[in-house]
Amino acid sequence: MSSFAAPANVPAYLISNYLPFNLFQAQPYGNALFSSHWHDQVMEIIFVVKGRMQLFIEGYSYVGEEGDIILIEEGQIHGAYLMEKEEVPEYYAVLINKSILLTAESMHIVHEPLLNGKLSFPRCLRAEDDNYNDLKELILNIAAEYKSKKSGYELVIKSYLYRLIVTLTRVYGYEVSNSKAEGVNRRRIEELRDVMLYVEEHYGEQFTLNGISKLARMSPYHFCRTFKKITGQTFVEYVNLCRIRKGEEMIMNSSLPITQIAHRVGFNNINYFNRVFRKYRLCSPSEFRKQAEQGLYAPTGLN
Repeated sequence: MSSFAAPANVPAYLISNYLPFNLFQAQPYGNALFSSHWHDQVMEIIFVVKGRMQLFIEGYSYVGEEGDIILIEEGQIHGAYLMEKEEVPEYYAVLINKSILLTAESMHIVHEPLLNGKLSFPRCLRAEDDNYNDLKELILNIAAEYKSKKSGYELVIKSYLYRLIVTLTRVYGYEVSNSKAEGVNRRRIEELRDVMLYVEEHYGEQFTLNGISKLARMSPYHFCRTFKKITGQTFVEYVNLCRIRKGEEMIMNSSLPITQIAHRVGFNNINYFNRVFRKYRLCSPSEFRKQAEQGLYAPTGLN
């Protein structure tokens, strides 16, 4: 299965407004299958085809196993990581902009809760759950249609997406609690999103724990604990991965010297940049540039 590395905290890659969906397996960075991010207007469904993964969704940790269906709602911070000493799992990540999908047709009562946020889903569905087999079949059919791209595949996929959303709503939808504890947790998550966006925009600058903690409106100690709990990464790991992604883009798309790229993405020490880059890419920046020039590294969508 081919793959591409989806940027964090930006609009998801969708096929078109007619087919507001995508299906892929992101390329891992070191132990990160995909680093913590969110989609403001897109829900995500992950189907684990083979192997296992460690998932963090809004501060809750899950082990996704073969056959599991993971449901991630709009705006939820989520990331996935390799299980220690295990191979990279095979999975499908399905992105759906349900607002575009559902408003494209005449509104129906079943659509309204999905559009105004009154429904929520369990995080993980397994074989023993009601309607699991129906959902699994829909996901596999979507994947098969998308990979084959036979004539009319867009129409077939769209019909499957409607069935998928309606089934989820009928069987698993429930009203979200507005408890005080959940309200506090939501505010913390929103504050961390502000920090993550700040890092994405200012990755070339130097961060201090005190400065970032103030941005998050937390003490340094509480910020470190909360960031790790919500994302599954330490703040330093998140920053380094962001900088490596940006550095990788510069290596592929410019002729700038590696030393200059390292400084531009926030690494003041070239040796440290090389060491961190090798951790995530299993090669040095120079070796990576040679691979890209030879066409040995060309991230693409699932074809």
